[in-house]
Amino acid sequence: MIKALIKDLEREGKVVSGDYLLDIGRKKISGLSEQALFSYLDITKEISQNCFGQFGLSAWPEINPRGVKDKAFLVFKKENRPLHFRAAADLINQYNFGSRLAHPQTVHNELIKDPRFVLVGRGIYALTDWGYQPGTILELIKGALKENGPLAKDEILKGVLKHRLVKENTVLINLQNRKWFVRDEEGRYSLK
Repeated sequence: MIKALIKDLEREGKVVSGDYLLDIGRKKISGLSEQALFSYLDITKEISQNCFGQFGLSAWPEINPRGVKDKAFLVFKKENRPLHFRAAADLINQYNFGSRLAHPQTVHNELIKDPRFVLVGRGIYALTDWGYQPGTILELIKGALKENGPLAKDEILKGVLKHRLVKENTVLINLQNRKWFVRDEEGRYSLK
């Protein structure tokens, strides 16, 4: 039973619920009770449960997070929204990943270095899996203009604000940079 569960988890490649494991177990042994399945899981050291009730292989960082960045990744996936690094540190401590407290500055330092996270506002981070792109506002505007050609101010605002949590004026100030952008008679911006 345990070998079948491990094989299925390796094939799946992500954490799963207890109900999913029960379904897999019942395909292997008809009439398998939930109590029996959890007895099997208690015996093995290869399959574990994280603090959110999800199951996976013990070696996976989603099950046994090693450092602050793995814990932060789990918190971001659980919350499913961008978070300020201080809020992420508070949630790491609240979810009780261990006896060591996560300090906000440590969380901030780890999020900056990890490519799974992108800075989207003042101290606010999001997962790159959610479609946010790294880079400055200026780089995002230049990328949008290279990709789409000349754009109106509203189109640029909409595109940049999709990837950043900043005020509109921040984008507009960057658009005034005459070193990089020119505005034509129709009010459309393009690269210089």
